[in-house]
This record gives sequence, C-alpha cells and structure tokens, in this order.
Amino acid sequence: MNRQGHTRIAPAALRKTVEAVTCQAFGVPQADVSASLRDDAGKLGVDLLVRLPAPPLLASAPEGRPPLFEQADVARLKISFMGRQVTGMEMGKINIRLGAA
Repeated sequence: MNRQGHTRIAPAALRKTVEAVTCQAFGVPQADVSASLRDDAGKLGVDLLVRLPAPPLLASAPEGRPPLFEQADVARLKISFMGRQVTGMEMGKINIRLGAA
C-alpha cells in the first residue's frame, strides 16, 4: 500500500539543525551559536550569531590561519551545503554576525 502525504519539519527542530551544522562549520560548542530562520524568496534564510573565543590581545595571529572574514565565507559555504544535505531545503542568504564568547 502506497500512501502519499507530506513531511514537515517543526521550526524549532529546523533551527536546532541549522545551529548544529553551524557549530560544525565553525568548530565551536552548540552553546556559542544561535540562529533565527526566515523566508528568503522561497528559500531558507538564516541569521546566525556565532560567539568565537576572543584571542589574547597581545598575542600574534596563529600561523597559517586565514583572516576572520575568510573563515566566515568558508563556513557559510559549509552551512549552505550541509544544511541542504540534512534538511533537504535550499538555503537562501546566510547572514553571520560574529561575537566574542
């Protein structure tokens, strides 16, 4: 017997999923990420707050580590790709606001 219907993901579950994907992309604990979701012309729009550990003020930047904006661009691509893989939804704009933990 083949029954057709639809599947919905509750907004809270979708938000938590996007937060978990963001944690992986930035390598931070789940407590350091919060997300809000919106419609972006039929796609899943995401606004993120990511709290990163503050570097020591007098220490030099770690060797080989890309600048913060470049890290955010790479993370945005990962979030878009992994978010679609996990949720099946096409991602729209992903706005990232970086803060200090």
